[in-house]
Amino acid sequence: MNVAVLGGGSGAFATAADLALAGHRVRVWRRADTELASVRGGITLVAEGRHGVARLDRATADLGEALDGAALIVAPVPATAHDDLVKRLGPLLTEEQIVLLTPGTFGSFALARDLARTGGRLPFAFAETGTLPYLARKTGPAEVKAPVRATNLPTGVFPAARTDSVLAKLAPLYPVRRSVDALDAALANVGAVIHPPLVLLNAGAIDGGSFDVHAQGTTASVRRLIDAVDGERLAARRGWGYPAPHYEMATTYYDDSRAAEGLYGAGARGKLLASGLWNETLSLEHRYVTEDAALGLSLLESAARTATAASPAISGLLLLFGVLLGRELTGHGRALEALGLGDLALREIKTLQHDGWGSPMWSRVIR
Repeated sequence: MNVAVLGGGSGAFATAADLALAGHRVRVWRRADTELASVRGGITLVAEGRHGVARLDRATADLGEALDGAALIVAPVPATAHDDLVKRLGPLLTEEQIVLLTPGTFGSFALARDLARTGGRLPFAFAETGTLPYLARKTGPAEVKAPVRATNLPTGVFPAARTDSVLAKLAPLYPVRRSVDALDAALANVGAVIHPPLVLLNAGAIDGGSFDVHAQGTTASVRRLIDAVDGERLAARRGWGYPAPHYEMATTYYDDSRAAEGLYGAGARGKLLASGLWNETLSLEHRYVTEDAALGLSLLESAARTATAASPAISGLLLLFGVLLGRELTGHGRALEALGLGDLALREIKTLQHDGWGSPMWSRVIR
């Protein structure tokens, strides 16, 4: 398959290298040509399973060149980059292409809405995963290490009516698991569950320099807050009527006896800690805050409120991060009301997600 990978972060490097090693024709796009010289000779992937030096079909700063003839466009970029990305994609997409966000934080709906509001071209479908396909860190100008891969990748499609055809094309690339719709996949994302508590409750240590929040920072007290947020996420999912699996936080990192139900399989947390790659310098500008707290928690809170599920831990975190960032977070970011969905009932939102831009409600939400 011809695949365009957008971005130059750890996720983009891992994606481009892994898919190229799997035999796909991969083009990498970055905004500046000066950022591409190091990867034109290939990207080295250090990982379990597929690994080695991956040769790219091309590396370009011309987005049109990267997208031309690509059946799949993968955007392994933080959700904070979606606003810029949608402006660039608008004139270039075709009706045959699939845009995959890894993960999306309900970005599949947000991007479709922004494209429609600005007169951009809509693709065949947007899809988003509920987590990162790879837990990865760049270790050199053309090298990335991915000690953990997703074993279950919940994937939702917008419009959900096109789920069958989209997942049929994605299944040869990833261990996709069918989600009911894009919001189902977004509410499976545990990034907003684990990262905001880790950052907030380790703020003092983080201010001191390099620190591994997943090792020294994961204490019993921190776990209690993580578990409380996860419980509220699960209540929101059930309130929306989404079926299991819910990918509980315990199955992802903390309980190997249930790891087959989780996102990353047995031993995921041990592999992550053993790599030492997450001993790093964090700040309030890190995606753990700007994406997982400001966008992810705002989505979780609004989804819980729409489903009449209580979310005191999520709301408390939003208030505290709002103080640290100096701006209001509740009702902003990826909150449903910030995406034009505030006046719709739960049932109407689910119908809109199924029908997409063919829905009679579409004109209401893109006003």
